Amino acid sequence: MKASSNLTFSPGFKRLLLVLASFNGLIGIKRIVESFFPPDIYRKDFISPYLMAKAILEGLNPYLPLHDLAGIWMSYADYNELKHPTPHPPFVGLLGLPFGYLSYEKATIAWLIFELICLLAVILLILRWWGKPAKAATMAILLLIALGWIPVIEDLWFGQLTICLLLLLVGAWLSLREEKNLLGGALLGGLIALKLMAGPIVIFLALRRKWSVVFSAGAVVVAANLLAAGVLGTNCVKYYYLEVCPLLASIYRSHDVNYSSWTIGERFFAEFGKNFVAPPLFSSAYLAWLFTYLIPAAVLLLGLRLALKVEHFDTAFGLLVGVSILVSPIAWTHYLTLFSIPMMIIAQRLWLLGLPRRMSYLVFCLWLLISMGGTAYSYIARLFISHITPGGFPVVTSVAGLVTLIPAVALSGLLWIVWRLDHVKTPQNDEVAVLTLEVEGRGLRYT
Repeated sequence: MKASSNLTFSPGFKRLLLVLASFNGLIGIKRIVESFFPPDIYRKDFISPYLMAKAILEGLNPYLPLHDLAGIWMSYADYNELKHPTPHPPFVGLLGLPFGYLSYEKATIAWLIFELICLLAVILLILRWWGKPAKAATMAILLLIALGWIPVIEDLWFGQLTICLLLLLVGAWLSLREEKNLLGGALLGGLIALKLMAGPIVIFLALRRKWSVVFSAGAVVVAANLLAAGVLGTNCVKYYYLEVCPLLASIYRSHDVNYSSWTIGERFFAEFGKNFVAPPLFSSAYLAWLFTYLIPAAVLLLGLRLALKVEHFDTAFGLLVGVSILVSPIAWTHYLTLFSIPMMIIAQRLWLLGLPRRMSYLVFCLWLLISMGGTAYSYIARLFISHITPGGFPVVTSVAGLVTLIPAVALSGLLWIVWRLDHVKTPQNDEVAVLTLEVEGRGLRYT
């Protein structure tokens, strides 16, 4: 391979990139800090698990509409953001009980501190996986870079769970690659108990006959729900899974910021949108219904097929993390925080290949596309307003509405690259790796 076909950076350019990344991180920190002042502090999604905890402590149904619960304990906030029940599983309410003893304002700060600790732990584990020392300066720089990434900013701004879920997911990944199956399964089960995701990973492990992992994950999920049933009552737990989940899926399926594969049917064959209205390319209630279920099933089956055929476990795990996001009925921008694992896998393999220019540029462009945030694509769509309804609601063209699917397309492109780079051999933990990488016919030795 010619030297010019690989990316090279001068020391001065590296320092410039570091300065720009640090500046971006400081902007992210400023944005996060601003979210702790009124009125933004009362727009945080953290209000949902907080009110769940308050309801449980007072013996009320935690799945009453959120604005009703807010009227009991936070009437001063005049909360009216969400009028449906909390989207969180029952176990989230139990884990949130300590925060229920605090005022809402203090609880949001405590939750931010907890999330930052989780983020530092994720960085530490990633450095360990890469084989790099966890120096204080390195940790600080990586934390600053992470705080400048829009999915992380949104998670911390809204007070979401995704960074905590990322810690569980990274822990499961590293445990499973070290054959610590019971621990890895338990961590996956904890993730599923807190968020109904990672199911494709468990299905893959079942197909690979990793029964100890599957049983460990299942035991944690069952135990978490039995504990919730013991505290909240069986009817409350059943109500969440049988009533609340389908309700929320139906509400947000047509939301323009939701890029889940479950939204594609309505994107093409039905009217959709919350920040605007987009007419279908071809109106058909039957096709909208059919593709609503057909596309997620196809994504899941294709992801499992590819994961079962790849050579390396890291490749399979990275593929299924992305599939888990895409087949979730609701996929917001902060869900992409979980995609840090596939991105790290791509980064390591490109590094071992010497940063091939074309592939590196393609990865960077796709990463930018998933990093813009769903609200940015919603804004772009609203630049193409065709008319305004009598009620003052904007209507955009059909094609403009499809712009909101760009995150799903970009994420799919990155998953293709994860699969494409499966041939790259990587060093294993606690081993001195001497690898011979064949790149366009020329051997490159990595020590």
